[in-house]
Amino acid sequence: MPWCALATAAAVLAGLQLSTPNLIGNDSYFHIRYAAVVREAGVRGFPPPFPWLPLTILAPDRYADHHMLYHVLLAPFTLVDLRLGGKLAGLAGAVAFVVAFAWFLRRERVPGLALALLALGASSADFLFRLSMTRVQALSLACLLAGFLFALAHRHLALAVLGCVYAWLYDGFPLLALPVGATVFAELLVERRLRPGIALAALAGVTVGLVANPYYPEYLSFMWHHLGDKILAGESIRIGREWLPYDPASLLANTLPAMLYVALGIAVMTERGLLRDRGALAALMVTLSFLALTLRQKRFVEYFAPSATVFVALAAGPFVARLGRGRKAVLVAMLSVIAVANVAGVAWELARRREETPHDRYAAAALFVARESPPGAMLCTTDWDDFPWLYFHNVESTYLVGLDPTYFRNRFRDAYWQWVGISTGRVVEPSRLLSTRFPCAYVMSDREHGAFLELAARDPGLEEVVSNEHMVLYRVRRDAPPPVYPTALE
Repeated sequence: MPWCALATAAAVLAGLQLSTPNLIGNDSYFHIRYAAVVREAGVRGFPPPFPWLPLTILAPDRYADHHMLYHVLLAPFTLVDLRLGGKLAGLAGAVAFVVAFAWFLRRERVPGLALALLALGASSADFLFRLSMTRVQALSLACLLAGFLFALAHRHLALAVLGCVYAWLYDGFPLLALPVGATVFAELLVERRLRPGIALAALAGVTVGLVANPYYPEYLSFMWHHLGDKILAGESIRIGREWLPYDPASLLANTLPAMLYVALGIAVMTERGLLRDRGALAALMVTLSFLALTLRQKRFVEYFAPSATVFVALAAGPFVARLGRGRKAVLVAMLSVIAVANVAGVAWELARRREETPHDRYAAAALFVARESPPGAMLCTTDWDDFPWLYFHNVESTYLVGLDPTYFRNRFRDAYWQWVGISTGRVVEPSRLLSTRFPCAYVMSDREHGAFLELAARDPGLEEVVSNEHMVLYRVRRDAPPPVYPTALE
């Protein structure tokens, strides 16, 4: 095991966390705060209720935690300050993946592990950025690597256990079908043998994980709402940018090294025969699948970049190991320059966002509402992705929309589009809807929603109570106290 290389990788990842006082990524604030709720509930109170988005598909009577095991794993990190704990958890997840990457290549007897780790750092800047988030993706990658290794070794029981754990960890567990299915198909092509046992073992494990789940069967319904809207074409809706495709320039900037890895691996395999190595062939299938997904939605770069690195290590590792000292030095120098540029670029981006999106950007609004309104009163926002920052500071209130706009749209479609009209400044007197159609006690807007802010300033039904350079918070004037823990719309 290349301990020095692993220590260097861990130090680089720690440096990225230290380059900003903020958590990396919006949803990181939600995950670490909800993990604290899980810890406080304890074993007897698990799973805890989820009252915070009562008008969405995450309402208490239909809630399913699609990161259930991840939130349990985060719970120990909430014993310290939540921001520090979130950063430590993000670092721990990233290091866990890097260790899994090295473990996989060592078990497959790939030479040059230190060089492979360097290639991983050079594969994509966006990959490094997303790997550092306090999100489940790093552990998801580790699960996929373990699944690939178990499939290649035909370890049926290990695959079944992994499938169960993966289903508890994250609703992205269907991705396990890629390495498992690719291995079955590669064996059919290379060895002319069809051995579906590993696929059946993985399926059995996933099935157990789904059924032996405190959120079954709501988990399945949630998966359809969560993933179906992203995969199937539907009405236009502003979702997270990670679900959108790259523009051509950004695609090249973030995936060119990984694409070159694929080209090199294919060239080496073609030279010696494409059907000689089932592991490399299976890795190629997985990598091309993630490339296709990345071309459609940029978030899959976090899977494409490492899978391309695994593929080139399996396919071209022996070839690179035989290079002369001079050529190998040139290769190391090139990868080092790209890796350093990637790390510097991510650190610069994190520093740039330090003032733009500080961890306390909405703390004043969140704390004011928690203090001045009864528990369960609803805080509305003009943007769905403001929720994690507010929730991080205020778990006393409920929220109209959050985590994903489709969660509200799929529950109350007409009301969702009315909310869009309010937030974009197309409703002249927004308080009329906010106090009747919507059970809002307060409404907060960031400074980017200028059209709404202009109308709100002239609306007698809205009273400005808190403002700063990031947001404005209004109290919604109502004839009666605002409803608490609302379950329906007017």
